[in-house]
Amino acid sequence: MQLNGNSLVDRNNRPTVLQKVALRAFFINDGEYVDPYDISAVTVFDKSANFTPSTILDDNLISSRISSGIIRMNFAPSGEDGGFPAQDPSGYNPGTDIASTSGVYRVAKGEYVVVLDGTQDISGVYNLHGSSVVVENSASAVRDYIDVWTVMLAEGSTYQSLINDFHLYDDTFFVTTQPVILTASNKLINKHIVLGSKEDIKVTTDITINNRDLDSSVKNIFKESAIINPQMLIEKLNEGTPTLPAHVTVSGYADTSSLIDITSDNTMVFNFDTTTLATHANVADFGGLIGQYRLTVKYNLLNELIVTPPLYFTIS
Repeated sequence: MQLNGNSLVDRNNRPTVLQKVALRAFFINDGEYVDPYDISAVTVFDKSANFTPSTILDDNLISSRISSGIIRMNFAPSGEDGGFPAQDPSGYNPGTDIASTSGVYRVAKGEYVVVLDGTQDISGVYNLHGSSVVVENSASAVRDYIDVWTVMLAEGSTYQSLINDFHLYDDTFFVTTQPVILTASNKLINKHIVLGSKEDIKVTTDITINNRDLDSSVKNIFKESAIINPQMLIEKLNEGTPTLPAHVTVSGYADTSSLIDITSDNTMVFNFDTTTLATHANVADFGGLIGQYRLTVKYNLLNELIVTPPLYFTIS
């Protein structure tokens, strides 16, 4: 994902200890994304030492009895003072001060992220239970971790701890004695979209390694988030209308480059808002909003630039 122009690796995309890792959390209530009323902190612990919540929690909150020495990193919404609301992603500028490297950032409604940056020394202030302890990032080993989000979901409710997990790797680096021969095939899941909807366009990717003698552990790496820099081109098609262009750009490659998510199984996801089509700059050439659209995806896969064949869907 992108945060203010900075490339981050999602927790599900085999992050290594020497990358900028996006620990994202999505808050959902009654089938829609919602913003919690307050986020107090995001605290990282070793998973191996905390297999059960009771080792760090007391009444569904991080216990006041734990030692700050077992905390691997702590993030607060506004850097040192821990105030809310969360910081705007435009303020993310890695390599400056605590406030810019240990914050909680609101990316979209219901979507928040903290950046565990293994490329530099970062710190966070652990300030739960009245303490104020500077915690140096020590989530630097290859192992499993948990990130504990201390949140108040609604005004007047009590704080509670929501626990996620992630793993930091070192096995994304490998050496082979031959070029890796890859074959990728893509499939568009959405074949039909209703005008007026805002729907995630989902493109799956199957990656085959054609080298027969490569170890299965190497092959598995490419099954988990091998795609880099995905972009999508969406065009409206005008068939049989000689007075209009045959195809008109709705969203260009550059328009989508920072808006596409990649899941751990190499599925690319782009949120397509059809409610904006009526006011699109090129709407006069659309020949109507309803009809057939064409999607072309391009992305990097190792040393290859993959451009998919046209993928078609209909808006009605």
